Amino acid sequence: MSAQTIALSQIDASDRLRPVDQLTVDAYAAIAEQRLNEGLSPLIQPIIVRPTGVGYKLISGAHRLEVLRAIGRKDLIVGDDVVIRAESDDGARDSEIFENLADAGLTALDRAIFLAEAKRRYDAKRGEARGRKRKDQQIQFDKIMPETGIIFSERFSKDAAKRIGLSDSQIRESVSIAKALDPEVIPELRGTMIEDNQNELKQLAALDSGHQRKAVAALLGGEVKTVAQARVAIGVDKPKTDDLQARIYADLLDRWSKASNKTKRQFMADVGLVYAEKDEKA
Repeated sequence: MSAQTIALSQIDASDRLRPVDQLTVDAYAAIAEQRLNEGLSPLIQPIIVRPTGVGYKLISGAHRLEVLRAIGRKDLIVGDDVVIRAESDDGARDSEIFENLADAGLTALDRAIFLAEAKRRYDAKRGEARGRKRKDQQIQFDKIMPETGIIFSERFSKDAAKRIGLSDSQIRESVSIAKALDPEVIPELRGTMIEDNQNELKQLAALDSGHQRKAVAALLGGEVKTVAQARVAIGVDKPKTDDLQARIYADLLDRWSKASNKTKRQFMADVGLVYAEKDEKA
């Protein structure tokens, strides 16, 4: 009996919270090719989809789906490459969120985005649960919701901390960062060192939207290397005297090393000193 397959082209992977990183796909595609050469399934863990009537919607495994595409798979073997699971739109989004939050390789930026979305959905469902409780006292308010496993009698950050191994304060800080970041700067941060630095993200999120955009532009333009430096460069903060003098000194040394003997003699004469020339071009 031949294995059941579905066409990769039937899978809709749109509307994902986390964009696919091509470098990650390339790295895992090489591993998938090696597994195939060894007679194994290309994926260690299959992707999960749900039927939609006109095809399938991806629940989890966007990077794995792109790996299968990269190695030339057109038909996916059910059980090995893909698992089909009946799930609602709501449940599928919860699965996407909490699968990604369990990923050790998730960046600080994406973790903040996923946690903020999880918090938004948690608050909405908690409001619905409260409404149902008022209508029917038999509904237990602290009931564990089957779609998410979230216990609504607990604060979101406390429950999420238990589930993904972060502290309550880390959860709350991540959520606040995601809420404060301007949507326009988020794509610009991907691929930068700031993307996986929660402290840098926190400093950036403390700015208003306009200053966030200016700060990110300064970072991407190479004018500065940190958000703290960007805040000074765009006029939000005043430079510390020590930092300012250190930059002036470094700039003087750099310019001195590039100056000719003639320029150095002129400078030294202007400041009342004598330049001892070295054997170099004037």
